[in-house]
Amino acid sequence: MDQDQDDRILAYMQDRLDPAARAEFEAEMAARPALAAEIAMLQGTVREFGRSELPAGSREAGWERLSAAIDAERMPRPANRNRALAALKVAGIVAATVAVWQFGVVPQLPQQEPGFITATETAEGPVLRAAFVPGATLGEVTQLLQEAGARVIDGPGALGLYTLGFADDAARDAAEARLAADPLVAAISRP
Repeated sequence: MDQDQDDRILAYMQDRLDPAARAEFEAEMAARPALAAEIAMLQGTVREFGRSELPAGSREAGWERLSAAIDAERMPRPANRNRALAALKVAGIVAATVAVWQFGVVPQLPQQEPGFITATETAEGPVLRAAFVPGATLGEVTQLLQEAGARVIDGPGALGLYTLGFADDAARDAAEARLAADPLVAAISRP
């Protein structure tokens, strides 16, 4: 049921409708038996509630809850309620820490030779490009590459290709034959 209909029912039951609106609502109840039944059920519930005795102590408990709610509204608000400013300060500290790390500490760290090359660089030495079947697990692929004497230089790329490096041309040629025959390898080629 929508909110407007609920408001109209409540206004009807509290006798707050003007005579024209009341007549219109009663005509609607006559046309819709479900609405009339709902009104009758609500009126019966209200009558039963009015006849029942309140549990002992419920009036006092109600007044205590109301009094506590009023007192809570009267409480002064703390001066440091500006949580957005606190969050902004934390974000500033984090940003400054990252900047100091990136521009102050990282350039001072010893440079290591990368174990991979970027996609824009050409691989040096004997390499192969390989794609693995979609169901291949990381453990299966790792075991296969170890058996073939290959190491991953780059990948997977946008097309799912890995660039594999080898110690020499003979190792690459032997691995190419081994990988081409393996069911985990979808494609193998030389760049």
